[in-house]
Amino acid sequence: MVLVMSLWDDHYSNMLWLDSTYPTDASPDEPGKGRGTCETSSGVPSDIEASQASNQVIYSNIKFGPIGSTFKQP
Repeated sequence: MVLVMSLWDDHYSNMLWLDSTYPTDASPDEPGKGRGTCETSSGVPSDIEASQASNQVIYSNIKFGPIGSTFKQP
């Protein structure tokens, strides 16, 4: 099974789990906590919505079926 998602903003954790230190009170040196270089103050939904209001995602060429059946194997 494959899941496709489009993430624009995250009102729960400001998407810090994706490319920052999360949880924010953890040391970035702890395994699994430092996930990228973004500041822990970044990703605030109101900032993203104001500066990137016209962003969109378009899904196309969507395929479904048993694993290995939706593409030609090399």
